[in-house]
Amino acid sequence: MPVSTFIFDFDGTILDSESQDFIVSAEMWHAHGLELHLEEWRKGLGTVGAFNAYDALEKALGRTFDRESWRTRNHARFLELCDAEPVREGVLALFDYAEANDITLTVGSSADRAWVTRWLTKHHLIQRVATIVTSDDVSKVKPSPEIFLTVAKRINEDPARCLVFEDSAHGATAAARAGMRCVAVPIPVLVDAWMPPVTLRLRSLGELSPAQLLAQVHGQTASPVDM
Repeated sequence: MPVSTFIFDFDGTILDSESQDFIVSAEMWHAHGLELHLEEWRKGLGTVGAFNAYDALEKALGRTFDRESWRTRNHARFLELCDAEPVREGVLALFDYAEANDITLTVGSSADRAWVTRWLTKHHLIQRVATIVTSDDVSKVKPSPEIFLTVAKRINEDPARCLVFEDSAHGATAAARAGMRCVAVPIPVLVDAWMPPVTLRLRSLGELSPAQLLAQVHGQTASPVDM
């Protein structure tokens, strides 16, 4: 079935804010004499509540620490890093291709609306998408399929005609559960991470031209996933 809608995850897919989150969290742990292991931090990607750097640090320390002071410091540092981060390679080419070929552009993210719209506005993308579904719009975030199915419902689209772009295992699982094809493009720190079966896995969305990417996706169906 041909693709008529692109659904982009936001964090890690359009903007690599996730690598910046790891940097900031790791800096906090280092300041307390500890190392934050990548495998532990990965558990929280693409969902909500699976990993909390502050809870985990207190557990590792065996004591409390001044969370509020660190939250203020980390928030400023995180925004500084995100502000300097460009849109990920290949994203703008896919937006341009979609607009030239009558493919609807949408965003489906487990983050909150204020966060997503802030950065879509900064990078002049918000006016290019037909709808944005975030954690504010659903009862369950990824790996639940609710976000992606809500996107499809809002634009009256068949899930089988949607192509999801994701960077995390939780997001790819959500796409499969929604009956949608998925292109996985993990951020650099996740390039070797486990991913459920997906339609296509790339190191970058710039690895193929949009036409080449769709040619590889064409004729394939959503990957099976254990419910």
